Amino acid sequence: MKYLVVDDEPLARQRIQRLLSPLSDYECCAQTGNAEEVISLVECHQPQLVLLDISMPGMDGLEVAKRLSTMDPSPKVVFISAHPEYALEAFGVFASGYLVKPVQQSELHALLRHLFPPRIKYSIGNHIRWLEVADVLVARAEDKYTQLFFEGGEAVVDMSLKQLQIRYPEHFVQVHRNTLVKRTQMQSLTYDGDGYYVYVTGYPEAIAVSRRAAQAIKSSS
Repeated sequence: MKYLVVDDEPLARQRIQRLLSPLSDYECCAQTGNAEEVISLVECHQPQLVLLDISMPGMDGLEVAKRLSTMDPSPKVVFISAHPEYALEAFGVFASGYLVKPVQQSELHALLRHLFPPRIKYSIGNHIRWLEVADVLVARAEDKYTQLFFEGGEAVVDMSLKQLQIRYPEHFVQVHRNTLVKRTQMQSLTYDGDGYYVYVTGYPEAIAVSRRAAQAIKSSS
């Protein structure tokens, strides 16, 4: 995911990049403090996202956003401004979001998750497909690969369970050394005398839960 940062204050541009640095899928393709450069930078780098200040010398951010909206394809525009009073005007020029400085990392990340739901790439034959992380119900380690189960199908990816859990901690909970499940779809924990199990809404089978994971689930509920 490529993004462009536009702010006439160098420290503000640096801070935005620092806030986004934990998101490994996001890459800053360019930055500028000159609003006049934005259109040419977007044409050159083709970012999917422009993080844009409003009050800048010369052309303001609202005019930049208006011009960006006429491009094909046009990037999503998120305003990061010290002026909350411009929010209504910002959405009038097709802004996808409006954050007030000093923006917090949590609110920026939450907005980006909403605008760009995280996806996982997988292959079927010679065809590349994408699966939204939010659609994954169960992830199970199989040899060197991970099998993902979702309503209506399954996919095999070369990401480890550890990688999935580190990238998407809000989505997955580990219930066994070789199994992750979707946190929000997990039903109540049960014990049948032989061990612990959990059902996941949308997944047809009971899933074994280790004793350690069972204790963690109990303590968090």
